[in-house]
Amino acid sequence: MKSKSSNAVAVAVVTVTLATATGCATTQEGQQAQGAAMGAVAAGLATGLLTGNVGYGLAAAAGGALLGWGAVKLYQSQTQQVRTVEQDRQLYGLSPSANSMLVKLNKAVASPDRIAPGQTVTVASDYSLALPGSQANAEVSESYTLKKDGKVLFTSPPQKAQHASGGYAVNASIPIPKDAEAGTYVVETKVEAGTSYDVSQAVFVVAK
Repeated sequence: MKSKSSNAVAVAVVTVTLATATGCATTQEGQQAQGAAMGAVAAGLATGLLTGNVGYGLAAAAGGALLGWGAVKLYQSQTQQVRTVEQDRQLYGLSPSANSMLVKLNKAVASPDRIAPGQTVTVASDYSLALPGSQANAEVSESYTLKKDGKVLFTSPPQKAQHASGGYAVNASIPIPKDAEAGTYVVETKVEAGTSYDVSQAVFVVAK
């Protein structure tokens, strides 16, 4: 549970941020920027309080207040095991080594692959995890990086959980800002387990 002092610090940070934005709003453009910044910071604070991570919510708002990508950092991801270790081995042939774990991303698909600003794209990924016979579970880290024209727009914080050997399906929902530029976007899914990792790409197009 977050302490009252942590929430007080968060409120103080928001106050300073909004005061700075207010000081800059001397023109119409400045007023528009101020409104965008205030909305993003407020949304970041609300999300941080709800999730118990105020600092992260504020960081998301600060990073995307003017660019519109702050909300993207607050993606939702769900992971579930869909194959046993035997089924996964028969399908993909991934075999564990004697003393290390292995992870392999089999696919990643964005749906829909053509989307309008303000909508949500879902990235469905599938990966295999193989652990040594003596190890029942391992910590697996899943993260996402969104790129456009080679430029990184955001990298999500890793989602970590304990998993057993087998096959896993991951669905990550990524909201697209209403002011997102038209063009082709690439989502890189990265899965890590121990010293092993793999990366797969999914592509979608934002069309206005």
